[in-house]
Amino acid sequence: MLRKPSDKDLEKYFQDIEEILREQHGMTFKFINEEGRFVHTYCAGQLMSKMGLEERDVIGKELKDFLPAGKAAAKERHYVKAWEGNEGVTYEGESKGIYYLASLRPIRRDGKVIEVIASCVDITERKKAEQELERTKKLLESIIDDSADGICIIDTGGNVIRVNHSFEMLYGWSENELIGRQLPIVPPEMEDEFKSITQEIQGDMLAKTFETVRRNKAGELVHVSITLSPIKNGYGEIIALTGITRDISERIKSEEFFRKADKLNVVGQLAAGLAHEIRNPLTSLKGFLQLMKESDKRRVEHCEIMLSEVDRMNSIINELLIFSKPQPKVLKRNDIGTLLYSVINLLEAQATMNGVQVYIEIHGDLPPICCSEVDIKQVFVNVLKNAIEATPNGGKIQIVAFEQLNELIIRIKDEGVGIPTDNLHRLGEPFYTTKEQGTGLGLMMCYKIIHDHKGNLSIRSALNQGTTVDIKLPVTE
Repeated sequence: MLRKPSDKDLEKYFQDIEEILREQHGMTFKFINEEGRFVHTYCAGQLMSKMGLEERDVIGKELKDFLPAGKAAAKERHYVKAWEGNEGVTYEGESKGIYYLASLRPIRRDGKVIEVIASCVDITERKKAEQELERTKKLLESIIDDSADGICIIDTGGNVIRVNHSFEMLYGWSENELIGRQLPIVPPEMEDEFKSITQEIQGDMLAKTFETVRRNKAGELVHVSITLSPIKNGYGEIIALTGITRDISERIKSEEFFRKADKLNVVGQLAAGLAHEIRNPLTSLKGFLQLMKESDKRRVEHCEIMLSEVDRMNSIINELLIFSKPQPKVLKRNDIGTLLYSVINLLEAQATMNGVQVYIEIHGDLPPICCSEVDIKQVFVNVLKNAIEATPNGGKIQIVAFEQLNELIIRIKDEGVGIPTDNLHRLGEPFYTTKEQGTGLGLMMCYKIIHDHKGNLSIRSALNQGTTVDIKLPVTE
C-alpha cells in the first residue's frame, strides 16, 4: 500500500516546486481582480532579475506600479481578455532590453475565473536575430532599389518574382506588368541560348557573366552585360536566380568608334606603301605600252605580264577597300592561311620599304576557324604592322600557324627593338603606345576582337631582343 504523505513530505514537495520556479530561466506570475484592479499575487523566475525586478516590486502591485503608464495600459488589455475567460492569450513584452513572450491562462473554480497564471520565456536572442534579419533585409532592399544596374529575380521556372526601378527604366516594363510572367526581354532567336545558360547555372551552381542583346518594351535591342547568380535555400538547393543587368550600349559605341579610328589610322599609314607598290606595276605597264606603240607590234608574253601586273594592283586595292569600308559582322568558316596571305600581300610594300622579309609557315592541313574575316584581318594587320615598324633597320619576321589542343595558334615573331618588360602589362590600354605617332587603339582593339572570338592574345618581349605575339583561336567544330 502507498504511504500517505506526511505534512513534512508535503512541505518538502512544495519547497522543491518553489525552488524550481525560482531557478527557471523564464518567469511565472499570477494575478487576481480586486474590484477592477489586477493585483499580482505571485512572481518567480530568473527573468525577473534580468529585467531588474524583485518579488517585492511585483507582488501586491498593479502593472502601473512598476511599469511605465503606456506599457502598463497595453498589457492590461491582455489581462482583461484572460480574466474574461479567453484561452491562449499571448503577448510580447520588453523591459531594459530583455524581450519575453507571455502566455496567460485563466484558472476557474465552479466555472468562474478566480485568478490568472502566466508563464514567460526569454526571447531576447530570437528578437535580436529577427531585428538583425530585418536590418539585413532593409539593407538588401536598399541595395536593390538604389542600384544603378537593373536587377531581376526569377524563379526556377523563369517567372519574374521581383525587379527594381533601374530594371523598369532600362526595359520599359513596370514591376506589376512583369511579376508572375516569363521575361519578355529575350529576343526569340536567343531563347535557346538563355535556357542553356540558366540550365548551366542550375547545374554547376555558379554565377555567370555574359554580354548579349535584349529587347525593351519599344521593341528596340539593347546591348547589355548580365550576371546571373543562383539563390539557394538552407539546404543548398537553388530556388531562384538573380540577374544584374548593365547597359553597355555606350561602351559598344565607343569600341566601334575606336575600331573605326584605328582602321583609318592604319589605312592612312598604308597609303604611302601602297602608292609605292602600285607605282612599280604602273611603270611596267607604261613601258610595255610605249614599246608596243613604237614597234606597232603586240607580243603575247608582254600582254600576259601586263595582265598579271593589273591583277596584282587590283588585288591590293581590293584588300585595302575591304579593310577600310564598314562591313557587317558575319561569322563564317575561314581558312587561316588564306587570311594570313591576304594580309601579307597588303603589307608587302611597307615591309619592303623597311627592308623586312616576311616568312610564313603553315603546319599541316589546318582546320577552319569560325570568325569575322574583316575583324581577324584587322588583328593580323595591326600585329604585323607593329612588327614591321619595330624593325627599322631591316630583318626577318616569322609567321607560324599550327594546331594545338583544339586551338589554332598564330605566332608572329620579329627581330625588332623589343619592349621593356616593365611596360608589357600596359599593352592594350587605350592611348598607351611605345611609338612616337601611335594611338594605342590598335592593340586595344586586337585584344577586344580576339576576346570576342573566345580566343587569347599574349605578348612576350624583351628590350633589343624582339617580340613574339601568340594569337590563339578556337577550332571550328
